Amino acid sequence: MRFEDIIPYLGDFGKFQKIQLFLLCLPIWVTGMHALAMTFLAASQEYRCFVPGWDDYSNKTGSLNYSLIFPTGEDGQYDRCNIYAVNVTRGVWYTIPDNTTATEQCNQWVYDTSQYKTSVFSQFNMVCSRKFMNNLAQSMYMAGMLVGAVVFGDLSDRFGRKRLMFISQIIQVMSGIGLAFAPEYITFTILRFMLGAAHSGVFLPAFVIGMEFVTPKGRTMAGICPHIAFAIGYCTLALSAYLIPYWNWVAFVIAVPDLLFLIYYWDKIIPGSARWHLQNGHKEKSKDIIKRAAKVNNKQIPAKVLDELEPDVKHNAHVLAMMRYPRMRVRGFIIFYNWFTVSLVYYGLSLSTSKLPGGNDYLNLSLSGIVEFPGFLFCILLMDRLGRRPCLCMSMIFCGVACIGAGVIPILSPGGGLDWLVITLSMIGKAFTGSAFVLVYNYSAEAFPTVIRNGVVGVSSMFARVGGILAPLVNLMGDYTHSSVPQIIFGIIPLIAGGLALLLPETNNVPMPENLEQGEQFGLPGFYDVKRMSMSLKEAEGDSQTSDENSDLSDQGPRKVTNISDDNSDTTLEPMLGTTTEI
Repeated sequence: MRFEDIIPYLGDFGKFQKIQLFLLCLPIWVTGMHALAMTFLAASQEYRCFVPGWDDYSNKTGSLNYSLIFPTGEDGQYDRCNIYAVNVTRGVWYTIPDNTTATEQCNQWVYDTSQYKTSVFSQFNMVCSRKFMNNLAQSMYMAGMLVGAVVFGDLSDRFGRKRLMFISQIIQVMSGIGLAFAPEYITFTILRFMLGAAHSGVFLPAFVIGMEFVTPKGRTMAGICPHIAFAIGYCTLALSAYLIPYWNWVAFVIAVPDLLFLIYYWDKIIPGSARWHLQNGHKEKSKDIIKRAAKVNNKQIPAKVLDELEPDVKHNAHVLAMMRYPRMRVRGFIIFYNWFTVSLVYYGLSLSTSKLPGGNDYLNLSLSGIVEFPGFLFCILLMDRLGRRPCLCMSMIFCGVACIGAGVIPILSPGGGLDWLVITLSMIGKAFTGSAFVLVYNYSAEAFPTVIRNGVVGVSSMFARVGGILAPLVNLMGDYTHSSVPQIIFGIIPLIAGGLALLLPETNNVPMPENLEQGEQFGLPGFYDVKRMSMSLKEAEGDSQTSDENSDLSDQGPRKVTNISDDNSDTTLEPMLGTTTEI
């Protein structure tokens, strides 16, 4: 008996599943704060060049004459990176050169501390030729997520999901607290990289463990809950920054909760992954976790059922094997592009909230998190009714149109009278990126055969991390070109992704393919046979040996597959179980 066959005995979504999911979402809430922390840790402050003899003298007379000190650009704004070669002694204008066109670069700056008392923006002078440093530090966080997904993903398969989640929490709390005391930029950036790696090590195992004990009916909600916790992290971060205007203390405060979650190492709090224990020969440990779940849910599992529990037989192929199959290859590239897109736009919009009109960073970031909830509701209500493909297409297109609108309006109406509309459209775009993230997770797990499913999700995650790395750099383009350029880019790319999504086959209420040949035939008329879609789990399990034999043929390249609608077909498919737990 497979692990999947035990789950119905525990109930669809009982007390045990709800408690475990809630506890697992708490560390994800902290990763949500760390992911967007640069919005406030490196909050932009108004600044100007430091004027020697004026800013370092307390008994000044008169006021600073900007026109005599700072060059003026074509836009009429005073230059904040260069200064005229003036001579000010003891707060008094001593010499003003006749040739006021002679300028020199500033090496010190004065910052406005009315809103943010301290910021790494001012502490590390992330201005002028060093303005890239802010975005680079955030890109390093995303690079850490990429490395963490690869390294911790492999280690969690070897040593256990809970164990790697615990180690990642230790790294996260140590890096987070260390960040608060970072003395210079390089140390700060290295610690942000480590936080990004820990992010993947916390989020992915928690997501998998939370999905493990729910039936198909409960998996939609169980898959959305971690994203909800992540969005709540935004709001908590904004509140913390509002109450604490010092970046060091903000970094410290958002890192401290992880200390509490170290108690998760105790098995009575989080028992761990029963599936992993079963697959790795710890059958008694797996049975103990299952019995505990049944007890909490007031369910009874027959002893005979537990005794017959056996590990799933694995027939894995390398993910690159799908490149030999034309239809599956195209499907893979479309999904990879959608992952790249949703991560690029999601983090791009989240990190640019401080640049939205209105100037209220706290409110804008809070709204950025809150608006994701309508996106989650969109998934809950429609993804099982309309299907994954149309919902993914709509999410991407609605996001793209909203972002383009938010970018074009400031160009057409430069006076700022439509700032409210720019913010509204940006938030609509953010809402649909939240729903798109949920949808690409589901689709990637359902549209590819079992033998490469883990590999496809892993490669997809890598493309997403590339998008996350580029997101701050796209935002940086607005500083060198026009402020609307990032928004327009965040609009065009999802439109392309939405159009490509129409080429994907639907996965809702469709059996998941098992081997590479079935993966190639997925979406063709023969695959959607009504008889096969209505197969009972027992019948599918009875024929699973034949399916395993077919999977052994996957190394022989594309071949014609017997139509699965034929009663004499020797190809067996597992009924679609929603989002797989093999993520």
